[in-house]
Amino acid sequence: MKTVKVAELKEFSAEKFLKKVPLDTDKIIFNTFFFKPRQFLPFHKHPSTDELFYVVEGIGEFTVGNEQTTVGPTSSVYSESDVFHGVVNSGDKDLVIISVQGPKPVATEYAENATVICPVCKQEFILKNNASAGDSVVCPRCQARLKLSKTSDGQWDAKQ
Repeated sequence: MKTVKVAELKEFSAEKFLKKVPLDTDKIIFNTFFFKPRQFLPFHKHPSTDELFYVVEGIGEFTVGNEQTTVGPTSSVYSESDVFHGVVNSGDKDLVIISVQGPKPVATEYAENATVICPVCKQEFILKNNASAGDSVVCPRCQARLKLSKTSDGQWDAKQ
């Protein structure tokens, strides 16, 4: 039998989120993620692996495909295989998340150009999978209502 005490793994970095893998079997992977405010897990997908996230503490905005939701402690978010997903620590406190992935092997593909920076609070956040220029979005941190556009180099921009 293997046991994991998430509180003993807890560690944060000012530069970027930390991921620890305390349990990795031939069938599943148990991950822990530690985010300071404003840090995020980039939009990505696993072509043949499902992923279940469980929020231990803090508040995070999850994007799964074309859906977004903000959840707190004791909440779970599920992403089936081959669907882009990511999370932003949109709260003012640290965020601790557990994820379980299976079946193995776990391959990861990252989305390109999938975030925008709020001009009001400077929070970088993930856009829905089907975002288009002209769409209205709400910043998960400050709740500013923003309009999306593309810059000349194809990056996302947002204006109030």
